Amino acid sequence: MNNDIVNERLTENSVKPKLPRSPRKIILVVLGVLLLAGLGIFGIHAGAAKTEKTGKSGRNKQQVTPVTVAMVTQKTVPVQLQAIGNVQSGSTVSITPEASGRIIGVYFKKGQDVKKGQLLFTLDDRSQAAAIQQSEGTVAKDQASVQQARDGLTRDLGQIEQARATLIKDQALVRQAQATLAKDQAQAEFAKGQSDRYGALYKKGAISLDQAQQYASNSKSATATLQADKEAIANAEAVLKSDRVALTNTQAVVKGDQAAIANAQAVVRSDQGALDNTKVQLSYSKIYAPIDGRAGNILVNQGNVVQANSTTPLVTLTQIHPIQVAFSVPETNLPQVQKYMQNGKLKVDVTFPNDQAHPAPGTLTFVNNTVDNTTGTIQLIGDFDNAQGHLFPGQFVNTTLTLTEQPNATVVPSQAVQNGPDGQFVFVVKPDMTVENVPVTISSTINGLDVVEKGPKPGDKIVTDGQANLVTGSKIRVKTAGNSQGGNDSNQPRRNHSRKSGGGDS
Repeated sequence: MNNDIVNERLTENSVKPKLPRSPRKIILVVLGVLLLAGLGIFGIHAGAAKTEKTGKSGRNKQQVTPVTVAMVTQKTVPVQLQAIGNVQSGSTVSITPEASGRIIGVYFKKGQDVKKGQLLFTLDDRSQAAAIQQSEGTVAKDQASVQQARDGLTRDLGQIEQARATLIKDQALVRQAQATLAKDQAQAEFAKGQSDRYGALYKKGAISLDQAQQYASNSKSATATLQADKEAIANAEAVLKSDRVALTNTQAVVKGDQAAIANAQAVVRSDQGALDNTKVQLSYSKIYAPIDGRAGNILVNQGNVVQANSTTPLVTLTQIHPIQVAFSVPETNLPQVQKYMQNGKLKVDVTFPNDQAHPAPGTLTFVNNTVDNTTGTIQLIGDFDNAQGHLFPGQFVNTTLTLTEQPNATVVPSQAVQNGPDGQFVFVVKPDMTVENVPVTISSTINGLDVVEKGPKPGDKIVTDGQANLVTGSKIRVKTAGNSQGGNDSNQPRRNHSRKSGGGDS
């Protein structure tokens, strides 16, 4: 029958005109599509059946995620400001020579810690030593001149005393002559009175001529004595005047001696100043450390000739103990800093990025007087003892300024806080051992603990490890110390924390 059909089709083909090939291809394509559609429907039914079977199995056994948990607690935490700080030296000194000369000694090594007053360099000081000897000889000569002038003054002062004594003696002689004159004058007046009285008696014939002449002679003698006394007084006054002139002259000589002493002393002071200056120049030949510090690179060697006040330092000393750290905080925090500084000095701690566990303690000592308008910050500086020498000028460190303490703050371990598209959150464990995604607001982080402003309450349990496989409603089990390292628990992906992780109850 099939052969008949084929023959019939061949006959038809031979009789009828040949159909185009395109419609036949279209028919074949349609048949193929129908066949594939049937296979797809069959596969969908098979997949649906398989999915239904799998769903029933999942409902019978829900996945349980092993996690570690911690309790939300309350504790007193410090209120702190954190910033990036820059270590700087409180004192840096560039050692330059103050005298020219050849370096004949270097007494330290580069990088060495030196003490204030320690000898660093010595210069050739032979020229200064010779100048000192010359200046000392000049000063000695000038001091001898001063002593000579003082001896002359002493001698002339002795002459003044002698002239004063002579003057006093001659003044006494004048007074004595004046007293004698007074006495002789009284006697002369008495003798004249007797002579006049007895002369009148003689004229009356009451006495003899001899008696009258005797009283007249006594009167003349008294008058002569009186004249001699006056001449003696005149002589004594002339001597007294001469004594006064001598005293005046001697006093003038003394004043000259005093002026000579003053001049000689001025010369001594001038030469002594030159000597002291030479000694100062000699002292410049030994260079000592002006501060405690660490020596940098030594830029000269023994034998080099250096010039006074050169612009190139011999070495630079940088103070390491103590040391300072400068950091800036936003100007909005300035009122807080000023408020808590009134209660005493504020504590400043610094840590290194690779060593957060060993902070270096210090004290806030400086608040700048101007806010930086370009950054809106104000500079603060803390002083650090730096006994271990871990801080070096130029380093960048993490700085924490403690203002006060906040009691009864709600805290959670830092590793419990996750970052999501809507912000930070934690997984809170519910009584049925499922978890709930709870948004959280963190104000600060202290020692691995985040301070919660808004979120879980004290007493809530939160997940601290294993959050990567959790969503709201996920079933969990709490890992214990015995199985926390086994199974798939050790392969749970962890979130990278920029903050240091803190411990929690597990």
